[in-house]
Amino acid sequence: MDIGGTNCRIGIFKNKRIIRKKYYPTKKIKNFSKKVSGYLKKNSKYKIKKAGIGFAGPIIGNIAELTNADLKINRKKLEKQLNLKITIINDFHALGYGISLLKKKDLFEISKPKFKNDIKMVVGPGTGLGKAYIVHKLVFPGEGGQTLIGIEDIHDYALVDYLTKEFGKPVYYEDVLSGRGIINLYKHLAIKTSYKRNHKAGEKIKKKLLKSAEMVTKYSSKDELCDITLKEFTKYFARFTRDSALHLIPCRIYLSGGISPEIKKYIKKYFIKEFTKHRSYSDLLKKIGISVILNTDTGLLGAGFAAK
Repeated sequence: MDIGGTNCRIGIFKNKRIIRKKYYPTKKIKNFSKKVSGYLKKNSKYKIKKAGIGFAGPIIGNIAELTNADLKINRKKLEKQLNLKITIINDFHALGYGISLLKKKDLFEISKPKFKNDIKMVVGPGTGLGKAYIVHKLVFPGEGGQTLIGIEDIHDYALVDYLTKEFGKPVYYEDVLSGRGIINLYKHLAIKTSYKRNHKAGEKIKKKLLKSAEMVTKYSSKDELCDITLKEFTKYFARFTRDSALHLIPCRIYLSGGISPEIKKYIKKYFIKEFTKHRSYSDLLKKIGISVILNTDTGLLGAGFAAK
């Protein structure tokens, strides 16, 4: 199972692949145990004894609680209710495992790695923003999206000032690099600039918050404000990825989450220039391989792998 702030994916993992799967909107799940139990009954012929859960939030002991949705589960209680052996890991922990099961067609390569080591990194915006490092096949997830956003120029200051006034609290990377982050950028740019925009498109974007990246991308070729929003989003995404890569130098970086595949043409065009912009380590950053993960079931694969 891959449980995020937007979607809950449930699938059956066999021979390193997903053979059956079903998606549910997370916010519509009132009783998680009942939802999973119903899925197991419909697929009773598979005789499932173990379950892996990739969970988009902190896991303290047996308790897991989503960061960006109202869902909390108790592993021990769930094991008794479902009569399964259950493993719960962070969603980016699951992504770190899932990467090893991806095929070439599951990746959109931006740059090739020019050196080898045993370190990889996965980072990605969706409902929230997460990252993990993979070192010698061990996965170390973190909550990097909850770190303070950096300010490099007056434009960054204007954005942070706007968001601080909007939310009355410190501004984290996740406030910009997420589904709601795209809307935050869009609203800020709408106020601060005179970019040409399609007001009809703007209303649709604000109404479909869960599909903000998809909607802004859809109108980006017809709407200057949408186009600039995605350019700015890609810039901050590249900066966050660069700063994360400098903590543990990986030979490969995988850009994941629900938004990365939607904006891959912007990533291809603008990401590398910002990612390699560094006073001391530009040459090193140019040697790191970067790919966009196209397979939306990578976390589900990783959760299955963890259970097995």
